[in-house]
Amino acid sequence: MLSLATPWWLLALPLPFFVWHLSRRRRARGDARDVQLRHPQAALLAELQGQLPPQPARLPWLWLIACCLLILALARPQWLDDTPPGRNFVLAIDISGSMRALDFSEGEKAISRLDMLKQVVDGFLDSRANDRVGLVIFGDDAYTLAPLTHDLDLLRRLLRDVDNGVAGEKTALGPAVAIGVKRLQHEDPRSRTLILLTDGSHTSGEITPASALEMAQYAGVTLFTVGIGSHGKVLFPRGPTQRPDYKEVPMEEGVLQSLAEGSGGQYFRAAAPGELGRIIAEIDRLATIPLDGSQRRADEWYWLPLSLAILLIAAAQLSPLLARRRMTEAEAP
Repeated sequence: MLSLATPWWLLALPLPFFVWHLSRRRRARGDARDVQLRHPQAALLAELQGQLPPQPARLPWLWLIACCLLILALARPQWLDDTPPGRNFVLAIDISGSMRALDFSEGEKAISRLDMLKQVVDGFLDSRANDRVGLVIFGDDAYTLAPLTHDLDLLRRLLRDVDNGVAGEKTALGPAVAIGVKRLQHEDPRSRTLILLTDGSHTSGEITPASALEMAQYAGVTLFTVGIGSHGKVLFPRGPTQRPDYKEVPMEEGVLQSLAEGSGGQYFRAAAPGELGRIIAEIDRLATIPLDGSQRRADEWYWLPLSLAILLIAAAQLSPLLARRRMTEAEAP
C-alpha cells in the first residue's frame, strides 16, 4: 500500500506557481519603469525592423514540475508491506561426540541423534514463510555456522555438511547460548528466540550457563531448550571395525530447564522418535509476535521523485543554452 510519511509537505505544492507569478509581476513592473516613451505602433515598428514583437511570458513547466517533484520527495512516499512480521530464530545445535548415539530410528534403521535433528530442522525450515533463521553449532566451543538469513536453502546445504566432532567432542553450552544471544541482541525485541538443541551437560568453555543466562536476560532473548535422547544407556557406535556398544550419556536437565525458565521460555525433552518434531512445532506455536500496524515494514520511495526532479532541473538549465546555440547556427552565413 502506497503512503506518505510526511504528507503535510504537500501543502507547499502551490508555492512554486506563486513564486513564478510574483517574479513575473516584479519583472513587468521593472520593465515599465525602464520605458521612457511608449509608442502606439511599437509592434509594427519592430516588425518593420525585422524583429519579433515581445512574446508573452511562458510558464516554465520544467522548473515548476521539478519543484513539485521535490516537494513530493519531501513528503516521503513509502510502500507499506502489510504481510505479517517475520520472526528471528537462532538454532544452537549440539554436534559433540555424544550426538553419535543411535537411539532414534528411521523405519527399521537406527540413526544418530544428529541425523534425526537434521531432518527435524529441515522440516522446521520448510515452514519459515517470512522468518529469518541463523545457525550456531557447538562442541568444545561454539561457532556461527550462518547469521540470520532468509536464504533457507543455504542453511540446508550448510547443515547437510555438518558432522559429529568437527567442533570437538565436548559440550560448550554456555558459549553456545552466548553466541546465539549476540546474534539476536540487535533484532526486533519482540522476536529474539534462541532454540538450544543438545543431549549433554556443560563440559567445555569459559562462559558458564549461568553467565549466558544473564546475557540472555539482559538482551531480552527467549530460550527454548530441548534435551535430546532417551534415558539410560543408549547404543553408541565405536570404531569402523568395532561393534556398537551401550553407553550412558549424562544430561543436565536442571541446567537446561533453568536456562529456559529464567529467560521466559520452556524446556522440552525429546526421548523417543517422533517427539522431536512435535516439540519443534510447539516451539513454533509459542514463539509468536504481537501484531500491530506500527511495526509494518516500509520501503522508502522518495528517491524516485527526487531523481526525476534533478533530471528536469538539468533539462530546464540546458534548454535555453541549446536554443541559443541553434539560433546562432541558423544566423551564421
